[in-house]
Amino acid sequence: MECSAMLLTELSDVVAHKSINFNKDDHLSLSLSSTAVQVATEVPYSNGLFSRLPSLLLAEKIEDREFRELYLLSDKTICKIRLPETYGKFCTSSFGWLLTVGDDTDTKLINPLSRETINLPKLETFPNFLKSSLGFCRIGDDKWTPIETGWGGRISDITCYDGRVYYFDSNFHIRSCDVYGEDNMVIVDVSRLPKEYHAYDNIGAYVLGLDDDDDDDTRKRLLVVIRETNFDVLADFETCKTTSFRVYEFDLQSKRWSKVNDLGNKTLFVGYSSSFWIQDALGVIKANCIYFTDDILYRYSKNGAADMGIYHMSGGTIEPHFTGESVSKVLPPIWIQPI
Repeated sequence: MECSAMLLTELSDVVAHKSINFNKDDHLSLSLSSTAVQVATEVPYSNGLFSRLPSLLLAEKIEDREFRELYLLSDKTICKIRLPETYGKFCTSSFGWLLTVGDDTDTKLINPLSRETINLPKLETFPNFLKSSLGFCRIGDDKWTPIETGWGGRISDITCYDGRVYYFDSNFHIRSCDVYGEDNMVIVDVSRLPKEYHAYDNIGAYVLGLDDDDDDDTRKRLLVVIRETNFDVLADFETCKTTSFRVYEFDLQSKRWSKVNDLGNKTLFVGYSSSFWIQDALGVIKANCIYFTDDILYRYSKNGAADMGIYHMSGGTIEPHFTGESVSKVLPPIWIQPI
């Protein structure tokens, strides 16, 4: 059945973020503008309301150009949503929106609820877009603005937090750019993960912002999540599996690093989409856990989502969240954050 018939009683409770940025490395990542819907192109068929909880957009099926399947964590069911705009295209997600890139480098933002569309500059307007590079655009721009000063290291993940763009790179650095400031084309080095926390057997690293409300003020910090695997250079990637996660925090006020052993009542979501966290008061989503999807792309055409699950911070165990098959040569399953 379609999502609109299943989710009319649920409300969205997460608001889109306030910037757009672009990372062209092995993947794209973005944070979206709260004004985006004001310039979006409307379509006649909406998908209605989604769950107030994150959902998993499954890989497209070659034989179905019109619909995509969505796995709902709220009740562990699959529903169909109408999304012909994503068929055959690269697709990732951030703050509830989808970013699609076609073979002709045509680039769009799509709201999977309303199916409203925002046209972005084509990737071919980005200088050396086939190489590792970073840049941004604003709604209405006709080309991407590259950020070149201060560049260093392959980008592992990128986020927009507290008015700035932050990314974590392969050299274990957090770097930042103020896309709203006068020096919006300059990257600054924020901090480097201490050497005692480095992990060279990881296959993924993620970064996200997190606010903690204390009695007097709000702590602002960045979480760096390291994904550890049983990867063996002599073995095939198809046998590579996640074994554990390590989480570290960088306090933006004190400029200090510390290891996080307990997430409390919060839950992290990581994978081949932007990273985010939620706090589910109803307990449907497991607290103090990391929900992850597979982000080794090339093996999707063979055995699909081979490395997904829920990692429990308390005991270091992993359990599945989606146990079905999701195979595609184009797109792995990705998280859809509620908006």
